[in-house]
Amino acid sequence: MSEKKYKTIQYLDRNESQYGPSPKCYDYLKTVSIEELSWYSRDFARGVKSKLSERIAKDFGFKETQIILSYGSEDILKQLIHRYVMRGDKILIPKEAWWYYKKVAYEVGGFNVEYPMIKGKIDGIDSYLYDVDKMISIYDRERPRVVIIASPNNPTGNKISSEDLYRFLDACRGSIVMIDEAYWGFGSMDNSYVKPYLDEFPNLIICRTFSKYFALAGSRIGFSFAGNNLEELKGFTTRYLGYNLVSENLAMICLDDIEYYKKVTQMMQEDKEMFYREFSKLDGFTPYKSYANFMMVDMPSKIRKDLDKFLKERNLLIKFLDEEAFKTETRITLGTKEQNKYLIESIKEFLNK
Repeated sequence: MSEKKYKTIQYLDRNESQYGPSPKCYDYLKTVSIEELSWYSRDFARGVKSKLSERIAKDFGFKETQIILSYGSEDILKQLIHRYVMRGDKILIPKEAWWYYKKVAYEVGGFNVEYPMIKGKIDGIDSYLYDVDKMISIYDRERPRVVIIASPNNPTGNKISSEDLYRFLDACRGSIVMIDEAYWGFGSMDNSYVKPYLDEFPNLIICRTFSKYFALAGSRIGFSFAGNNLEELKGFTTRYLGYNLVSENLAMICLDDIEYYKKVTQMMQEDKEMFYREFSKLDGFTPYKSYANFMMVDMPSKIRKDLDKFLKERNLLIKFLDEEAFKTETRITLGTKEQNKYLIESIKEFLNK
């Protein structure tokens, strides 16, 4: 395999979709009109933020005012923190998580308090797990203004069960809790908890995005379900001239073509199973259970630099983590079946040099 298979870089490092969105999105883009490019939205005149928020509210049984649109889920995280966290306030975040959680509090003079995860096994596969007892203990001691839970979590790939989530939410009633579900759909499409939890916990916000499961990262559109106590946030995030009409229409098309995404997710799951098997055979490699469109793999630290160089020479990029919580791990975005096969074959070739 000395000859490069790909002439361009294969980006398996940023959790973007290599399959792309529903083919119906491309059909729509060929017909975009002047109204969608040159005019403002007229939805506000009807008393709603947008037709997309109206659609999501109807699908889930919410009032339209409880649906917040945003520039991806990153945007709503930033707006939530900037609206509610004052200088000196604390934010409770997972230690083994997305680096931006650890930065956003400092933008407003807040402080991070971290809760650690524990390691265990799920279905015989190594996994990170939420330690709810420890989380509650830290919450009771620190009394943070805002609590963040990611499910599935980036980069570990684990998720929290609805039962554990309820127990934690019950203990955190005095704080605003954000559940970041950017990777919803890959491990479970369950929505049964959303309405009951929002009804019972008025300080709760559940954030999702069209970037990951629906493969619209470049369109930058996300949405959230907001509890009834978060009226200030709802007003803070409203855009009275509307949102990106093209992105809204693309999102609606995706919601109407779930069967396409189920097929893609099934192919990803098959390749995750392949990665679990193949990495487990390699000395010093540990793959972790993932409910997302990526997986984390621990590997010998002594090979990281040379393996990175070797893969780049073959136009393959994966994420070699270098953070406080992760020093020997990599995060691999699930690509197409061809890309995933090429990656594991390239890693084996490197090890057999």
